[in-house]
Amino acid sequence: MNTKILTTSIKKELWEFSNILKWVPIVIAILVIVMPLAIFMQSNESFSDLFQFLTTLPEQFFSAEHAPMLPKLFFVMALSLFAPFLVVALIIQLYYFTVCLFDERRDLSIMFWRSLPVSDVTSIIAKLITGTLAIPAIFLGAATATLCLILLLAFFACIILSVGYDVSLWALWIDADILSGVSLIWLHIIPFAIWMLPLFTWLMLASMYANKAPFLWAILPVAVILLVEGFVVNYFHLSGFYISSLLLDYFSLSSQFVESIQGQDNFARTVPLQALIAKLNIGSVLVGISLLYGTYWLRQNKAEV
Repeated sequence: MNTKILTTSIKKELWEFSNILKWVPIVIAILVIVMPLAIFMQSNESFSDLFQFLTTLPEQFFSAEHAPMLPKLFFVMALSLFAPFLVVALIIQLYYFTVCLFDERRDLSIMFWRSLPVSDVTSIIAKLITGTLAIPAIFLGAATATLCLILLLAFFACIILSVGYDVSLWALWIDADILSGVSLIWLHIIPFAIWMLPLFTWLMLASMYANKAPFLWAILPVAVILLVEGFVVNYFHLSGFYISSLLLDYFSLSSQFVESIQGQDNFARTVPLQALIAKLNIGSVLVGISLLYGTYWLRQNKAEV
């Protein structure tokens, strides 16, 4: 596979969704910065109360008892900042995979792209990489930039406090372990993409198969299977559900995992990554690859394409 053609195909996918991928992160970043300020301005708290709180920070956190908590505290704060970006990124990922192959058939742009020296394999892999890696990376980049802006404002606040009021908060920057906390959040991209691979490739298959309403084609087969399973289990008085339990277990935390992470020293920083890694298994990867091949086969053989 030609790397340059693959890179160009990914850029083409990003260009087609450029408005969403540019403006949505900007809007989220503005809301993340403005809303806390608006809430603070409308509350009964005053700047004198905030100053009093900042002056007590060194006494509260520089002790040997509280210093080990700073990396965990920063990670939780950073994760709460990243959370709206990640949630919206997931929604856009689901939307992208639902329409990425349907739209190009609906507007017949597939004819133009097929006139270029780009194989169907390259096109499908480019769409997969765009949806699983590029889109969340864009939103994580926007979240990181927002965090850097907040840290820059905090840096100037530290300068003002240290010069004008003789209040030093510089030790917080070292103890918070900022770089490793942000890097740990970025490490979630690949295990999350592998975990969600069956869902993403199923949406791609529905997008390739559907002539209309690809979202319904993605939802209805699953809903019908679950309804049929419920009818069979109740009618024949079987011991329990299989498909429903399988889906529920795949998209939820198991009790064994919750028990395994209890009491860990670095719980707050590693539990999200451990939860994702615990969900990875070869079976789901094989299902994802099978669905991806089905998408490729349909693209090659679907009559109207």
